[in-house]
Amino acid sequence: MNNTHDQAMGYVYQQVLQRLLEHMGQAQRASVQLLMQRLLVVAGGPTRIGSLRLLVVHGGDRRSAHLLACLRATQLSLAQRHQDTFCLRVLVARSPALDRATLASHERCFSALFLHDDPRVELLRGDGGRLEPFAVGQVVTQSPLDEAGKAWLLFGHLCGGQPERLLGARAYLELAAGLVEALVMESEVDVLVTVAPARQRRRLLAWARRCLRLNGDATPTVLPLSADTLAIGLAQLRQWLVGAHLAPLGEPAQRAVTPLRVIAVEDLVHLQEGGALDDMLGREAALPCETQGPAGLFDPLPMAHLHELRARRADLHGYRDSAGSLEHSLCEHARVQASIADAYGVNEDHLLCLLHTPFEAQGRGLERYLQRCHPRMRVALPYLHRALQGRPCPMAVSRWLVNMSGLEMAQLRALYAGTLPPQAALLVHWLARRDQWLRLLPHIAPATAVEKRSGQC
Repeated sequence: MNNTHDQAMGYVYQQVLQRLLEHMGQAQRASVQLLMQRLLVVAGGPTRIGSLRLLVVHGGDRRSAHLLACLRATQLSLAQRHQDTFCLRVLVARSPALDRATLASHERCFSALFLHDDPRVELLRGDGGRLEPFAVGQVVTQSPLDEAGKAWLLFGHLCGGQPERLLGARAYLELAAGLVEALVMESEVDVLVTVAPARQRRRLLAWARRCLRLNGDATPTVLPLSADTLAIGLAQLRQWLVGAHLAPLGEPAQRAVTPLRVIAVEDLVHLQEGGALDDMLGREAALPCETQGPAGLFDPLPMAHLHELRARRADLHGYRDSAGSLEHSLCEHARVQASIADAYGVNEDHLLCLLHTPFEAQGRGLERYLQRCHPRMRVALPYLHRALQGRPCPMAVSRWLVNMSGLEMAQLRALYAGTLPPQAALLVHWLARRDQWLRLLPHIAPATAVEKRSGQC
């Protein structure tokens, strides 16, 4: 019975491969041959190809879909020629979250490549450091506001409520957490395959190393360059921010196996021949807008949504620029808000409070925030200041502050008094300097503690 089943599945895989190659252009079919040769060399020959495990971080862009198609064609071609092939682990990720449109796009792609029922393929979903199987028909469910969500809100207040800083470099800590979870499952991964251009890889590597130097004296002078070590270090930074630990971070942990090897194949993916392949992969029903960043892991719509909310704060009508207006016109307000809520558990009240940053510098912007968003609470302004100073005040006042901000009173009082620990201040300052492309943003005045140590970065 098992032999009959294997024969039937072998025929199905043969049909999938034939259909896939028919929809590829000549250059893409040549790329599959080159990728086969490269992976055979990495594995140590045809007899060891079955023990090779690959990981690919799958985004929502066209390049990611074509990379997955090439890897699938390579996997099935090797199985056909050598009776064995590598195992493929696909980590589906997006920042800030995977919404229904993105999940539907991935589902069409996975079904076209016949990935769900192949035991040599693992499909995983990573959202904000959480890892779970990618299931058919999976829907977005709103997460409660946990410690990670509060840490995200706190970071937004500390970086001035600017969308590029809030949804910028810090998102790589979330992605690193999901990547680490995918690396340390029951069966370990040998190779990470990426289609990110070399320039973006070098920028990400340099940025990650500088971030890990924030460990202080415990970090070795020369950091290891392996991708898994850097990912583990970034995931530890994220966890440290969530837990608000005050002790030094310590040296980044390392896996007890051979360092993860990275294979860059951006030269093997030919987008100019993607018309027929796009049709096969179900990309005719495109996402509302093209994702951005390395491997298409960033959704620009939440950025536009935050700019709209920020424009309301300044009594503007519309977005900061025409590009933001165009992006938002492609998507309903509620869908974008639901995406942010799913990633961090925050609601629109939390976001409006964050974008106003009313608590810093002894509540300098508190009155303006109340005037624009909660005019009925202006009569309670003296009591709000008392609550933020830790002085006696009605319990309802403290409860209102917590409900509107999403933060705990201890965090609100730390913002009000400016008592962030020096190491945390330095880390926040460094993360807030880069956008989602890791490009340098305009300088913001750091806290005194940051100024004293900024030379270390």
